[in-house]
Amino acid sequence: SGTAAAANYPGQVMRQIQRTRRERVNARGSAQVSFTIAANGGLAALGVARSSGSARLDQVALQQIRRAAPFPRPPTGAQRSFTLRIDGR
Repeated sequence: SGTAAAANYPGQVMRQIQRTRRERVNARGSAQVSFTIAANGGLAALGVARSSGSARLDQVALQQIRRAAPFPRPPTGAQRSFTLRIDGR
């Protein structure tokens, strides 16, 4: 069941982010954020991989990931680095 837990982990992470209330931003475009989850479920790294062109949208995208953390402790072998697109409007 260890491999099933590892395979299910990215979905758990995404669901947790989606459940986090996001501030509405009146900006077009989408920000790509990259983050890495530490062994304890905290954020090991977080940054903008590709800017939306709106500093405000980029900040809101980072805040959404920060608010979703900490994540469940990643099982052995689970993906721990993610890149996610967060859209404006």
